Amino acid sequence: MDKKLKNRYFILCLGFMVFGIMIVFRLFNLQIVEGEKYVADSQRRILKEGEIEAPRGKILDRYGTPIAVNRQGYALYIAKTNISTSEMNEMLLKLSDLLEKNGDGYVNTLSKFLTFGPIGFNNMNEKQIYSWQTNPDRLNMKKDEVRYNAFELFEYLRDEKFKIDPLLTNEQAYRIMNFRYEILINNWNFSTGGMVPLAKDVCMETVAEIEERRHEFPGIITMTEPVREYIDAYEEAHILGYIRAINSRQYDELKDEGYDNDDLIGQTGIEKSAERYLRGKNGRMTVEVDADGKLSQKLVTMDPIPGHDVILTIDTNLQKVAMDSLAYNIERIRNDNRGPNYGDAFSGAAVVLHVNSGEVLAMVSYPSFDPAIYLAGPEDVEAQQKIIELTKDEQNLKALLNRAIQENYAPGSTFKPITAVAGLEKEVITPGSNIIACRGHTYIGGRYLFCLERPTYGHGPLSLKRALETSCNIYFYELGNRTGIEALTYWANCFGLGKKTGIDLPNEVSGMMSSIELKKQLRNDIWRPADTAQVAIGQFDNSFTPLQMANYTATIANGGKLYRPHVIKEIVKYDGSVVNRTEPVYTQLPLKDTTIAAVKEGMVAVTSSIDGTAQKAFEGLPFEVAGKTGSAQTKSGGGRSPNGIFICYAPADDPEIAIAVIVERGVWGSNVAPVARDIIDEYFGLKAADSRNTGLKPEKPLFNP
Repeated sequence: MDKKLKNRYFILCLGFMVFGIMIVFRLFNLQIVEGEKYVADSQRRILKEGEIEAPRGKILDRYGTPIAVNRQGYALYIAKTNISTSEMNEMLLKLSDLLEKNGDGYVNTLSKFLTFGPIGFNNMNEKQIYSWQTNPDRLNMKKDEVRYNAFELFEYLRDEKFKIDPLLTNEQAYRIMNFRYEILINNWNFSTGGMVPLAKDVCMETVAEIEERRHEFPGIITMTEPVREYIDAYEEAHILGYIRAINSRQYDELKDEGYDNDDLIGQTGIEKSAERYLRGKNGRMTVEVDADGKLSQKLVTMDPIPGHDVILTIDTNLQKVAMDSLAYNIERIRNDNRGPNYGDAFSGAAVVLHVNSGEVLAMVSYPSFDPAIYLAGPEDVEAQQKIIELTKDEQNLKALLNRAIQENYAPGSTFKPITAVAGLEKEVITPGSNIIACRGHTYIGGRYLFCLERPTYGHGPLSLKRALETSCNIYFYELGNRTGIEALTYWANCFGLGKKTGIDLPNEVSGMMSSIELKKQLRNDIWRPADTAQVAIGQFDNSFTPLQMANYTATIANGGKLYRPHVIKEIVKYDGSVVNRTEPVYTQLPLKDTTIAAVKEGMVAVTSSIDGTAQKAFEGLPFEVAGKTGSAQTKSGGGRSPNGIFICYAPADDPEIAIAVIVERGVWGSNVAPVARDIIDEYFGLKAADSRNTGLKPEKPLFNP
């Protein structure tokens, strides 16, 4: 071999030997000389993975007035550390004591299933009890371990599952169980280095004390998180809705979409219908703690993405005026003993629509509630009691019910414009004809029917305008009977009565429109001429929501365009870009121009003629209003006042808004017309003509259950 080549091999081998010796020396130094130091360092630095909660999107009115926002709060999480079961239980009891001392609540998923004081199952049947206890994501018990006695299950959890000190009281044990259950149902996350939430929205005093007593709370980590807050939302409660902890059914349905056991989720209203927009995307962070669970530092690995803001069509000022006016006028009606008034008016609803877009400018249901109580934790005893009262509803006030879209009412005489449309379109009458006369009574299908205003002499021959102005029942009994039930049903359906409007709010009901088929279905009976007469004046099975009534009124106002009402105007991303904008959607009804003109003329006479049934409520306005009053007997009959209903649009010659107002047991439509007047005054920037309207309104509704 060449000498130069041998030298090169020698140098290469020598280099490898030196390099190898250096590696061995370094390993020796790391593992033997400084091994204990690095082991200690590794134990002091444990990385835990956690989520950064994304802010929920804001909800604002059409002018940007905030209704639902977020504020900064503090939350407590637990991460796994090297402590024993007994040490963990002792620490969790101390944490519970600290939270209770400072008035803070904590995550309490266990109470959805097992309650304390007394110990029992939370409204669960045997099938649900079995499913909960055997569910791998919950207690994960074997079939033969299932306990159907709540106290036996309590003892099992205390003694066997969580190994809680037997010297502790049952109340102390249950508080520990709450925390241990949260860890249990999040066990995979907990055991693989994740963090489990134990308390939300705790006060600064709690955070400070935990930091001061850090050695007593190994693994407890404090975080800042957004907290939902509602701003003076009593008037908007039914539209806004509320958020609350996800329930077991919702979790089972949504866990594949990234929801956790402790997430808050929209339960009603916009909070529910716009949940997919409002919910943001959580971020990720790495938390460095030592072996004692003390936080060293937080490293954000992915920023959270805030939820989208929802801009409503609602005008909060108009909303407040409508609510206050309802409250004031309900009290006024209740104290008025004239006519068939039993002094029992107690609730109502009002809807205001823009006639050329379907935008809901106001929608109130009275009495209402404060949605903020649903944000309160279990430590807020007053809020929890209020929730129980609202849910039980022993006074039958139905404060949680959005009467505007979830309650049906017989329309009474406010249905008469539909009867007029049907008669005109079928050419049973013409706009100016006086072919129907009121003699005070009529005989249809074997039944005598009477005029309410002039039962002895009647109104005499009537034009459609005069019939609507005076709301003569005899005229519409006759017109309806000559027109026929098929035509009445057809045109009512065309105007959206007895059908869901498709509004972007949950739990809308459809109502009912009388028909031959419906009577057969409900009563298994044939149709009779007197049935048609009753339908023609808004009675029998006619039953509609206030929103349907407002929408049908708007359709008359705009010349026959049936819009789909909506309360969401825009969805806006956190950077200000528009994600979605609701465009008007409507169906053009096949109406003759002369039909609409004739009905409008009669509705204007209702509010402007001296004989009009709502003339007094609209005195002093700089423009005319077109309206219709109604009074409808409740299903319960005698002993209760009739419902008062009023519909209108304004201005009559160039309509902008349509209104429907209903007061349960409000007696007459003329009684509730002042609510519409107050709404019109507010919308058009007018002053009330006198204190007869709501110049003396209370600042807040009289009922506030």
